Amino acid sequence: MSGEITDIKYSLPQKKINIKKLCKKYNWSYNKTLLATGIEYRYETKKNETALDLAISACKKLKLKKNIDALIYVTQSPEYLLPTTACIIQDKLNLRKDILAFDINQGCSGFVYGLFTGYSFLKQKGINNVLLICSDTYTKYIQKGDRTCETIFSDAASAMVLKKNPQKKNIFKFGTNGSGSKNLIVENSATNYKENLKPKIFMDGQKVFMFTMTNIPNFVSDLLLKNKTNMNEIKYFVFHQASKVVIDNLIRKMNLPKKKVFCNYKKIGNTVSSTIPIALSDLLKKKKIKKGDKLLLCGFGVGYSMAAGIIEY
Repeated sequence: MSGEITDIKYSLPQKKINIKKLCKKYNWSYNKTLLATGIEYRYETKKNETALDLAISACKKLKLKKNIDALIYVTQSPEYLLPTTACIIQDKLNLRKDILAFDINQGCSGFVYGLFTGYSFLKQKGINNVLLICSDTYTKYIQKGDRTCETIFSDAASAMVLKKNPQKKNIFKFGTNGSGSKNLIVENSATNYKENLKPKIFMDGQKVFMFTMTNIPNFVSDLLLKNKTNMNEIKYFVFHQASKVVIDNLIRKMNLPKKKVFCNYKKIGNTVSSTIPIALSDLLKKKKIKKGDKLLLCGFGVGYSMAAGIIEY
């Protein structure tokens, strides 16, 4: 894969939820919640604010030019079942009309899917710049008082420009186990719609956690082994920011140095497909990564789906 990330921006809704106040409202133990999730704040869109709104906001922060050749939109919160939201974004951003644009319906591993797809396109003649957007508003599907989801999921969008660069080496690995699809699902949606019932998200947190712990350590180790990459060569491991208990146990099971694992879930929550790009943006702001650094990115969860990549920044 030959390509590089040239710019990353993200957007959060204005509505900021204090988890301590949320726990007090429902009489939940804040200390136990914080111990498990590590999340102090999360963000929610307003009633009439959508994932598309956040996506456009993130894109407008980029230094976008007229040279975008492809637009990839990763979301599980589409504006409509049809048309493709990417087509709407093309028009709203006034991008050229001779570009390809499409959606990827993927959640926690969606960014890595999008990055792989973008880099694949960059190998083609005539495609030199790809706009990759991730945006999800899971809070639209959460029922009030759902402790499992309401203390974790947060709305956000991220946007980045990928540029052709034959000198960069990027390697990816994927995995799918659809037998766990019902353990993180939006019920009563799409063709399974039932009259007078609203779509609602259901998550069996324990089963999703067990899937992650059973599969991700070996999945990542296998990627490193097959590509003859030593753990010491990786500047940062950037995992999907699921929660504190997930990241802490991945560090423990993989025997990773804590300083090599970047975490930012504390102040923004689990933003689904945007967790990894937001983490990358924060790393850049803190000047913790520079050109040439090797990063291991890994998304996992809803599907069940797994995706990892070793990229050269």
